[in-house]
Amino acid sequence: MGIQRLADLIRDEAPTAVSYRSVQSYSGCIIALDASISMYQLRTGAPEIRNRNGENISDIMGFFYRTVHLLENKIKPVYVFDGRPPEMKLQLLDRRAEAAGNLRKTDKGDINPEKRLSSRYTENCQKILQLLGVPYIEAKSEAEATCAALVKCGKASYAATEDMDALPFGCSSLLRNLRAEKNGVVKEYSLPEVLKQLNLTHKQFVDVCILLGCDYCGKIHGLGPKRVLKLMQEHKSIEEIEKHIDQKVHPLPHNWQYHEARQLFHNPSVTIINDHELQWTEPDEEGLVKFLSYEKYVKEGRVRSRLEKLRKALQPAELATPTGAGIKRQARMDDFFPVKKAAATAETEVEKEASGNSNKKGKRKKRQK
Repeated sequence: MGIQRLADLIRDEAPTAVSYRSVQSYSGCIIALDASISMYQLRTGAPEIRNRNGENISDIMGFFYRTVHLLENKIKPVYVFDGRPPEMKLQLLDRRAEAAGNLRKTDKGDINPEKRLSSRYTENCQKILQLLGVPYIEAKSEAEATCAALVKCGKASYAATEDMDALPFGCSSLLRNLRAEKNGVVKEYSLPEVLKQLNLTHKQFVDVCILLGCDYCGKIHGLGPKRVLKLMQEHKSIEEIEKHIDQKVHPLPHNWQYHEARQLFHNPSVTIINDHELQWTEPDEEGLVKFLSYEKYVKEGRVRSRLEKLRKALQPAELATPTGAGIKRQARMDDFFPVKKAAATAETEVEKEASGNSNKKGKRKKRQK
């Protein structure tokens, strides 16, 4: 759910904090993606594709195509998968599951079949990423909090998620609608500009998000976005707002845990990674064909043609770097995957050394004769 009506508030009160760009304009950028959001969109919105066994594989293929689309545009994606949700969110998840007709647990206490299916879906998506050479991270808790942390520490330029709570988590640059549509328009939110135009500190902005309605606690009844903003600009904190509103008209939630919610936004549990853990490598084409075509029964020609298109996208006709006087060389796949390039260079040096040793031995034998 994220933050209720935060996008509306920004649209109305801080419109220039939002810019609209093409996917192609993010070429060369590292983007941290909320994997759960992408997977949910594909599971609920992708056209149905069934293999010869009658299994619906639209979500798996959608994930494959979406990731390849990012790579084709020379974007370096890193997917972040949800960990254990905060205790404060568990009751909300139970209510959502009950409303959807599913229980998170069976009577025997085991994870229900829907959750097991979701787990298999996650495993399939992670295998696709591994074979595509795309890194992924298992978050300690909320994926969008770790996405925000990656941006804050400079390991990613943007976080991509539909959940607006990436902003109160401190993400300076948030992308929404980052999909595989050819002419799709990406919405980019600048947190510094949001704070500037709303005339709020980040601490006050977090309080605004709690008052609007978040996943961790209730909200004051009857306060809309514009009224919340005006109250915060005037009184500077939830504590002061409590003192200045008519609580008969705007009753406070029972056992309102906004202090705890505030703490979760300011100090979330996130996964910290080292730079060497974020490595993009050349796709394993044969591995992808084996998995998608021989295990999921996708037509092999479809998989290979998509990977061929990826290769062509990463190999323009000419590379700007000259190899000699006025000579330009053909770009190779490994120009975009330096880890593989380094490995290939090392193998080449070994081959040269072996060849050189062989030639030396031949010359010695001739001298001996």
